[in-house]
Amino acid sequence: MAPHPDESGRRLSSPEREEPWGAGEARWAVDAANEEEGPAGTVLTRTEDGRTVVELRGEIDLAVVLDTTPQLFALTTAPAPHLVADLRPVTFIDCSGLALLVDIRSRVLASGGTFTLVCVDPRVLRLLQITGLSDVLVPVPSPDGAAGGGRAGSPAP
Repeated sequence: MAPHPDESGRRLSSPEREEPWGAGEARWAVDAANEEEGPAGTVLTRTEDGRTVVELRGEIDLAVVLDTTPQLFALTTAPAPHLVADLRPVTFIDCSGLALLVDIRSRVLASGGTFTLVCVDPRVLRLLQITGLSDVLVPVPSPDGAAGGGRAGSPAP
């Protein structure tokens, strides 16, 4: 998705959504607000094997979190949602991204659903460990590990 320039020719920090919410697969992207082309954070959603998979790509920072929070919260309103957050394509995630994942997990579990975090990047795994979130956002190496529908935060026996 190419950034959209405003009247001054500068790229907007949040391009228009080109795909409507609920159209099967939705995509939100945020481009760097500066003049140089930078890695954009993107959130893609799809339904797969009865689960909603939220794939986070690129740099997940405050701009991406602010842009996608309403849509992601909407995914948690269904009764007993089965949500998988796939962080494998993430190159960077800040504290706002981690806080969003914790909040979404809480909402999903409060609705009687399941939340699974897919992550294999050693940097992100280390960040989860350092922040103490690896006990809350229990990572699995692949979406297949999510097929059992376990409740994240409850380590397997």
